Amino acid sequence: MSLNELEKIKSEFARLSLRPTYLEHEPVITSEDAAKTRGFELKQGIKALLFTDGKNNWVIVDIPADRKGDQKKIASCLGWSKGSTRMATPEEVLEITGCEIGSVPPFGHKTAIPILVDTLVFENTESAFNIGLRTNSVKILASEMRTLFKEIDAKEGDFVK
Repeated sequence: MSLNELEKIKSEFARLSLRPTYLEHEPVITSEDAAKTRGFELKQGIKALLFTDGKNNWVIVDIPADRKGDQKKIASCLGWSKGSTRMATPEEVLEITGCEIGSVPPFGHKTAIPILVDTLVFENTESAFNIGLRTNSVKILASEMRTLFKEIDAKEGDFVK
């Protein structure tokens, strides 16, 4: 469904001379299933969550797959109302990112969306995440992901519970 996002991500890796390993596997939706399929620990996955302030403002929050996003911290960082900040619905995720739930990558979405990255993502040597399709993912050195996140002006911080 999101071959465009997959190709956009591969192009960005190539442009920055990064060396991920591309994986094809059975469809996965949950972070737990993805970790098992890839042979990784759950905390090595990068979970990309879409949040909104309810006023048509959106943000992708990239966190370790074993953690939950903290809506209050996210709202505070962005100056959004804590009471109206929420996770997007599956329909909104598809509309805004071009990807189904379970396949949203940490960057490279259909529309330009600000990106917040929790610093815990960089505690692993290697990370993994889906890249636009539930059947395609990538594993990459966390140091290379930090390079990519700096290149795309992602904001680092504490965004988990």
